[in-house]
Amino acid sequence: MYPLIIPMKLETLSYNLSTLIFPEKAMDPLILTNEMIMAFSLLGLVVILLVFNLLRVDVVGLLVMTLLPLTGLLSGKEAISGLGSNAVVVLICVMVLGTSLEKTGVVGKIAQKIMQVAGTSESRVVTLLSLTVAIPSAIMSNVGAVALMLPAALKVSRLSKIPASKIIMPLGFCANMGGNLTLVGSTPLIILNDVMAKWWTGNGATEGDFVPLGLFYITPIGIAMVFGGLVFFLLIGCRLLPTLSAEEEGGVVSAKLRALYGEEVGKGFECIVPENFPEQTFEQLDLRARYKATALAVAKNKGRNKIMVPLGTTVVGPGDIIVVACREDSLQKITSDLGWQPRENFQTFAAESSPERYGVVEAIISSRSALNGHTMKELAVRNLYLINPLAIMRGNKIYIKELVDIALKPGDAILLHGEWAHLRTLQEKTDIIYTENLRGEEVREGKATMALIALAVFLALALGTGLSLSVAGLVSLMVILIGKVMHIDEVYKAVEWKTIFLVAGLIPLGAAFEKTGAADFLAKTVLLHIDNLTPMLLYFILIVLTSFFGMFVSNVGTTVLLVPLAMNMASQVGADPRIAGMVVAVASINTFILPTHQVNALIMQPGGYKTTDYIRVGSGFMLLFIVILMTMLAVFY
Repeated sequence: MYPLIIPMKLETLSYNLSTLIFPEKAMDPLILTNEMIMAFSLLGLVVILLVFNLLRVDVVGLLVMTLLPLTGLLSGKEAISGLGSNAVVVLICVMVLGTSLEKTGVVGKIAQKIMQVAGTSESRVVTLLSLTVAIPSAIMSNVGAVALMLPAALKVSRLSKIPASKIIMPLGFCANMGGNLTLVGSTPLIILNDVMAKWWTGNGATEGDFVPLGLFYITPIGIAMVFGGLVFFLLIGCRLLPTLSAEEEGGVVSAKLRALYGEEVGKGFECIVPENFPEQTFEQLDLRARYKATALAVAKNKGRNKIMVPLGTTVVGPGDIIVVACREDSLQKITSDLGWQPRENFQTFAAESSPERYGVVEAIISSRSALNGHTMKELAVRNLYLINPLAIMRGNKIYIKELVDIALKPGDAILLHGEWAHLRTLQEKTDIIYTENLRGEEVREGKATMALIALAVFLALALGTGLSLSVAGLVSLMVILIGKVMHIDEVYKAVEWKTIFLVAGLIPLGAAFEKTGAADFLAKTVLLHIDNLTPMLLYFILIVLTSFFGMFVSNVGTTVLLVPLAMNMASQVGADPRIAGMVVAVASINTFILPTHQVNALIMQPGGYKTTDYIRVGSGFMLLFIVILMTMLAVFY
């Protein structure tokens, strides 16, 4: 087969413009080779597979790595280079770093603070999370900022009962916007001055020496994009996102147990004891007999002192916060009789209501169990195991009022509430059988300092040295392992391998576009057909062209490829070449319409998104991005 020759309509473009853009190939026709056709075909296949969800995203990544060497576009070594790329190593390290902060309770404390400010309001939660992630994105990798905030966002979703699908995409998109707040917020901006300086020297610019852009040169654009993106989601975007119901295992009580015990046991409520309430013990209050209610926890001294398993002798006084499990009609009686005021959501006990630490399970008394023949009062599970018994089911009858005086028999079922670690201890000591797997893991609060040190090491090496992000991530990973924050097996489990293989497959696809010349061919084809350019029209064309390239070629590759072309064009039409280069670098992250960008790939699984969700929401966001960038260029640049 011979390469396909496509003659260009050069009469629509002056000779001077052609020579300025492509001085080495002036008047030569552009050649579409077989390799280029193959690269475009493979790109089309990937888009179809992702858009129509025909294969899992990780399988798509593996398929790309397989087809690239089979088609001869890349060597076998080049095709799998994505697995060892800087981006993939950084992703793995920040995923582990985020998990270490979650396992040590740091994420829980962050989530609790967010809940105290935002409550259960979706708009406030989206606003607070988006602004929280945008700020670190100004000084560190967008992917790193999202990975570190993702566990906190998922925990806030569980506590606030807001679907994760409603808050994860705003988090990711606003992190990308925050990358425009400074010139070190994203890799394209970091390398921008070097690429522009090389063009300046190579083209023999006569207007003085090259003056690099300052650290905060693009800050007005970044601020406008962060707030513009946030407004978009609050007004439109969140309405377009899917509403995915929480998984059955997602809460403190599973759906099965809610169906069995829900009507009798009810659910947990956080209540404030009024100032005029006379001090009484729980034994005097007798909540179980009077209201079919169980006291699960008490906080005193404005929440500073917490009693997670209150006893009959525990005193309740004015200003205390109490968690009770009961039906809503029982709560109304408690409010009427005792004056306790229920809150809309958990605030003081937000961390303790997390399904990672506490849960409700059903235990079956076996014939070998040490609980046989004893009452709950005799067993003193509150004292010995720090576990709250909620109800006993014998046959089809549920006992709550008489719970403490019932002698247990084989086959009885007990509904228990407590910390997962304590529930495990109870099982080991008494031979009871749980009807569900215990879901939580013990929070290692003693390792929180070491996890924060690992985070500090990562940030210090990434921002204060010349080391690559991957090396900084590996050093922080070793701090986690040596400091025994996580076991190596837990490290493997912390990595979202679907995301890793998708990114690892798309990186060599971008490399194939550059190696075969397909990216260069497409860029030159578009630019050669444009005539009578003004600076603003040039900027608009560059934004659209860069946005398209950024979806399939790495944003670094896009910047290196298009910045010189953009600066050539700008010098011809009387625009500032530095502004044209900046436009390309900024627009290289306008990649919201497909899950091909690293941030988009990272949030896909946790948010439960499909490619069609990115197309639906990302299309509008990309248009908004273009409008904001064009407006800021007209006003400030």
